[in-house]
Amino acid sequence: MMQHLLTILVVTAAAGHCVAYNIQNSKPLLRDHHRRSPTLSKSTTNHDEATSLSSTTTRTDFLRNMFAASAALPILASSPRPSNAAPPFAIMAEELGYFPVKDEKSGETVMVPAKAKRESTDQAVELAKYLQSTKAVMFGAFWCPHCQRQKELFGKEAWKYITYVECSPKGYKSQYATCLSNGIDGYPSWKFGNGKSQGGEMELNDIAQTSGFSKKITFDGSLEEGQVPSLGGGGCK
Repeated sequence: MMQHLLTILVVTAAAGHCVAYNIQNSKPLLRDHHRRSPTLSKSTTNHDEATSLSSTTTRTDFLRNMFAASAALPILASSPRPSNAAPPFAIMAEELGYFPVKDEKSGETVMVPAKAKRESTDQAVELAKYLQSTKAVMFGAFWCPHCQRQKELFGKEAWKYITYVECSPKGYKSQYATCLSNGIDGYPSWKFGNGKSQGGEMELNDIAQTSGFSKKITFDGSLEEGQVPSLGGGGCK
């Protein structure tokens, strides 16, 4: 591309001054290859001197135009052009667990948590439906890796039934005031329909027992073990 631009600029700079030059002696290459007679007339000599002066002027102009053209080359070469690079959202979602979007109502940039990736087990879906029916709520923040792992423990099918409240003011559909009124000071935090509360991420087997789901349906914790890498338990402050 650069070579093509340079070719165009050279031709443009040389327009109207198309004189061929010998690189070794920097003199014009004569189009007339006939040998001159040793007995040149004075008028012919004067004519040649005028031609030489004219050629020198032409060569100077040509080099000046070349310099101006080459100076403009970096500007043309750096002009904006479409990029083939993929948007970084997928990378951000993979590495950070969230990515930015523009809120249509406020015009502000907010952060959206990444979606769960793994397939849910049938019992995880049943547990999530039970939590929804009993009005259980999980409070979290888009930037919290423990919240992301909690989501991944349920899986993408089961997570659809979980009532999630975003507590970060910069998070998508933030309910910051609701989190304050509920005394939430760490993430994730669970409030179950039977009145029990629990802070920090929980294995699905523990959620099933604490929420009362295990009293109705047997939950096999071994089916969920090893599905999602552990972060060592705990939560975010």
